[in-house]
Amino acid sequence: MNGFTGGSREKSIVIGIFVVLVIALVLLFRQLTSGSGAAGSAEAPTNSSDTAEQEGEDVGDVLALLPHSEEELQRGAKVARDFTQAYTESRPDENEDDRLDRLTPLAADDFLGALEVQVRSSPTSGTPSGPLPQTTSAATVVGIRTIGDSSAVFLVDAETATDSQGDIENQTLSFAVTVVPEDGDWAVFAFQDASVGDGDGS
Repeated sequence: MNGFTGGSREKSIVIGIFVVLVIALVLLFRQLTSGSGAAGSAEAPTNSSDTAEQEGEDVGDVLALLPHSEEELQRGAKVARDFTQAYTESRPDENEDDRLDRLTPLAADDFLGALEVQVRSSPTSGTPSGPLPQTTSAATVVGIRTIGDSSAVFLVDAETATDSQGDIENQTLSFAVTVVPEDGDWAVFAFQDASVGDGDGS
């Protein structure tokens, strides 16, 4: 009887040890598995970054897709800026013809007629009383609205300062200036308030 009981006790101890070992192995396996998963997730950003870099390399030189070179667009922007500055300036000693003489070299042949109408129909046109106030202007190209094969539309801001009997009035004006290639350079084809829209080059 005692021998039988002792044998059962030994079997119970062995089984208990075996169960403890199995549980320990299961816990160890789970730790190792979760650790490798975390390591894999930690590497994921690096892999996605590498993929993004490879995709970026496939884009190529997007500037080559433009119909004009960077240098040509710089020249076009300069014409748009210079025209805006000249248009928004006024000088006490000049009349409408003088103002047109300043603007004509920057205007396209097809725009000359419309430009003359704009200048001669301005609010100060035909005013008989005294000279115009002095208005200075500083123009800056602030954006590009469109670029096409035959035209580009630049957005230009003009900061004007008008001296009216010693009082300086400052104003910011915004224009959409369409320039077109003409005679190896650029010339203004349309000149509008930026809120109106852009002209179409031919």
